[in-house]
Parts: sequence; structure tokens; C-alpha cells
Amino acid sequence: MSGASRLRSLLYLASGVFGINFALAIYSSTYTNFLVNDLNIDAFQIGALESIREVPGLLSAFILGSTLRFPQPSLMGSFLLIFSLGIGGVSTVDSWIQVVLWCVVWSIGFHSWGPLSSSITLGLSEQKKEGERLGQMNSVSSIAGMAAMASVAIFSSFFAMQYRLFFIVAGLIPIVGAFLAFRIPPTAKTFQKVRFVFKRRYSVYYVLNFLEGARRQIFLTFAPFVLVSVYSLNVTVIALLMFASTSLTFLSSPYLGKLVDRIGPRTTLTVSYVLMIGDFLGYAFVRSVPVLLLLYVLNSVLMIASTISRTTYINGIALSTDLTPSLAMGQTMDHVAAVILPLTGGILWGIIGYEATFFIGIAVATCLLLTAQKIQL
Repeated sequence: MSGASRLRSLLYLASGVFGINFALAIYSSTYTNFLVNDLNIDAFQIGALESIREVPGLLSAFILGSTLRFPQPSLMGSFLLIFSLGIGGVSTVDSWIQVVLWCVVWSIGFHSWGPLSSSITLGLSEQKKEGERLGQMNSVSSIAGMAAMASVAIFSSFFAMQYRLFFIVAGLIPIVGAFLAFRIPPTAKTFQKVRFVFKRRYSVYYVLNFLEGARRQIFLTFAPFVLVSVYSLNVTVIALLMFASTSLTFLSSPYLGKLVDRIGPRTTLTVSYVLMIGDFLGYAFVRSVPVLLLLYVLNSVLMIASTISRTTYINGIALSTDLTPSLAMGQTMDHVAAVILPLTGGILWGIIGYEATFFIGIAVATCLLLTAQKIQL
């Protein structure tokens, strides 16, 4: 592939990355208020909705495996259209069941898009620049998230809140990226047929993803809940916190990608997991709100470092025909833990106290640290 063709394909891919993350950020910042204010959905229904919505993540390897006859760029564009349909469909609902159905639709598109996007990014990357390209795509994601959050904040402050209009806009924007994705030529080394793969040689990658799913859900579910329920931070502070986290992710992603290329995924993950243990220790024992806010922002950076490192690792050990299905299987392992751990943490919170939830996080991060030492790359 020529340099001009490679750059053009990366720009097509970046447009899809921007579209899906812009739409998801709009959705994430408005749908809870929509469910509560417009549909009067209670806490149990919201919890059940989240659990059901994660099922396509569990099944992503099987979903991708069933589409093996199509080239990856075509698959990516198709799943982006499915995502757009699901997000836009939420604008039509008037019951909890309808919300669940449309959320499952967009979740299928979103979770199938992820492995394909990573695989195509790697396929379009120059040798020894895989981490840098992954970091650049993460920066595009961050820009999209910041733009979406700013748009919601500005329009909702000047006009009456029209949730359904936001969902329509969110559903339309990724369509542009979908049609550009269809124009990416299936010529790179990783553009192979997608199939189901579960091999012992990738076991460290699978374990890392399972444990990362547990760690991610514990922190992202309960750290904000501590800030709100224990320290009574209002929505303005939480929104600013999310914006700060996204901004720092945007600024740091390219440098984190270059760091992974330079020192390797094992060293990067080792440092990240040591700092993650510190994050959980802080939320279990520290009582200073400014420190907790800083730890939350730090976690956002560590998550990006971990994602780039794990993707670079599997790219370095996987056969070209195994890459996309291995990424999908890793995502499936991530979601096995993501469905289980929030419930476990919530039970322990009620019985022992919120500190117990973060003790689980310390244990999981320690297991991640030990597993990372098995990386031979």
C-alpha cells in the first residue's frame, strides 16, 4: 500500500472513530436523565438494562466469527451502521422494553466495531509505529468525546432539554464514518477473514483482558459513586471531572503509544498496574476529595496505557489470521468479568462498607501485575 493510500485509509478510519465516540458521548451524557425524567424508569430497571446491554460484548467473538465471508472494512462499516440505527432508535421509545431492544442493537454494533477498528488500525500502521497509530486513534476518540460533551452542555443550557433530538443527532453522525469505512481497501496484512480463535499461546492476553474487565468495572462503577454518595459532589463537579479526564486522555494518548513502542508492553503494563494498585488504595483509605479527583484522572490515563499495551502485545504474538478474532475473544473475556463484578462489589458495599469494594480492586490489580510478568515481548 502506498503512503498516500495508507494515509487516506487512516483518515477514513479516523472519521469512523470520531463518529462512534461522538455519538456515544452524547448518549452517555443524556440517557440516564432521559430514562428517569421521561420514562420514569427505576434503579432496578436501569441496572437490568446495563446487564443486558453488556451481553453483545460477551458474544462479540461469536458475532464476528459468524461473518467470516466479508472483508474487514465492509464489516466495520456495517457494524457502524447498526450502531447508528440503535442509537437513533432510542429516540422512538416509550417503554423500558423498547429501550432494552434498541440498546442491544447499538451494543452489537459497538462491540463488534471495537476489534475490527483495532485490527484495521494495526494493519494500516507502519512497522514499529503500531502503538503510535493506536494512540492517535485514541486521541481522535477523546476529541470526539470532548466535542460531544461541550455540545450537550452548550445546547442544554440555552434550550429546553430535548433528549430525543440528541439521540437522533447521535444516530446520524456516525453514518458518514460508516460509508467512508467501506472505501478502505482490504489490502493490509491483517485484513483476513474473521473466525473464532481460542489458542493457548494467547492465554496471557485472555487473562489480562478478563482481569482488566473486572478492574475497569470496579473502578468506573464505584469510584464516581463514592464521590457522589459519600462526599456529596454535585453534577457540575462530576462533569468537570469527566471533561478533565477526557482532555488528559487526548493529550497523553500519542505519547503513551510511543512509550509502548519504545519500552514494550510488559514494562508499560508493570508500571501501570503498580499505579492502579495505588489508585484503589487511595479510594479505600484516603479521605481528601482533591486527592480522589486526581486519582480518578490518573485512572483514565492508566486505562489508555493498558489498552494500547495489550493491543500491541497481541499484535506482536498473533498470526495475521488470528489477530481480529483474538481481539474479539479478548473483548469477550473482558465482558465476562464486567457483568459479574459490579454486582459483587455492590453486595460487599452493603455488607461491609464501600472500602471492601476497592479491596477487590487491589486484589485484581495485583493479579494483573503478576500476569503481566509473563509477557514475552
